[in-house]
Amino acid sequence: MYAEFVQITDFRNIASMRLEPAPVGVTAITGSNGQGKSSIIEAISYALSGRSFRNARKESMVRKGCDQAVVRVGLAVAGRQVLVELAVRKGTSDSLLLNHNAAARGEVARLAPLTIFTPRDIDIIAGPPSERRDFIDNALTVLGPRAAEAVENYDTLLRHRTSILRQISATNSSSLGEMLDVFDEQLAEAGERLARMRLSLLARIEPVLSHLYAGISGKSDTVSLSYSSTWGQDLREAMTRSRGEDLRRGATSVGPHRDDVAFSLNGLDARYEASQGEQRTLAFSLKMGLHEMVRDRIGEDPIVLLDDVFSELDRSRSDKVLETAKVAQVMVTTSIGDRLDERVRMKLEVSEGALL
Repeated sequence: MYAEFVQITDFRNIASMRLEPAPVGVTAITGSNGQGKSSIIEAISYALSGRSFRNARKESMVRKGCDQAVVRVGLAVAGRQVLVELAVRKGTSDSLLLNHNAAARGEVARLAPLTIFTPRDIDIIAGPPSERRDFIDNALTVLGPRAAEAVENYDTLLRHRTSILRQISATNSSSLGEMLDVFDEQLAEAGERLARMRLSLLARIEPVLSHLYAGISGKSDTVSLSYSSTWGQDLREAMTRSRGEDLRRGATSVGPHRDDVAFSLNGLDARYEASQGEQRTLAFSLKMGLHEMVRDRIGEDPIVLLDDVFSELDRSRSDKVLETAKVAQVMVTTSIGDRLDERVRMKLEVSEGALL
């Protein structure tokens, strides 16, 4: 799988740009800060995954003075050509086309999965529990429809239970209390299913993560993962115990949405004990571990997008990061392009939103 071309119009500071990255290996997108390098990666990410790694509002992606931005990505997927066209519109819904037909976000994301790594991804290791939960659940969504359904079902039931809790607090209705009993049964079943899937994913990815981390760090460090639950073995029972508190707060206090994943390096909690370089290496290894699992599922390497990932890595680790990823199509933004020459198949320079 690779992008044959990317056409970007009126996206952030890019008026019009077309690039044709190398189909395999590293395409380095170089230039000074603020010239539009990351905007290229963001445009591809938003078109294919529906997410901005900057967590930006879509209005900020449209160039000043314009009503919409357009991103077109021509892909080679499983030996066939695919065209994805996204129009990002201010004040209204986006338009997403797949081979000129209207498409859902999930359809495009499953067809053309991405492996994206940015400086913010260190938060998967060092940030709050929500970062780790989001990574695990997004990974489940990418890896198969059954897991994606489990994540969506739990989230939907959780929102409904929250709404009922708040209505009961406001009205003290007995009928709503009976409805809450029904939702508790459904939410407990869905939550325990989701937790089992998370545990299964962690068990599968841990040895891959350890192998990749050792290859990049050059050390025989021991990497381990553990799942921390807020509810023990029986979610329904835990929800019954916490109902009074839940009614008071208007929120569900136990369940997979409150759980966490711990990353340990040589038996020490990587969130507190690992250096930034070690945390960044762990986060990248985790992303590439998921990359390998997706490749095994679909039979092709997902496209790899790396945005300014070398700021906390020494030369040796930077080289090994590129070595690990180069079997796929890799697009990397950097202001240190000369350092990467030996690893790069193609180098593009960006200035003021244009390719030189």
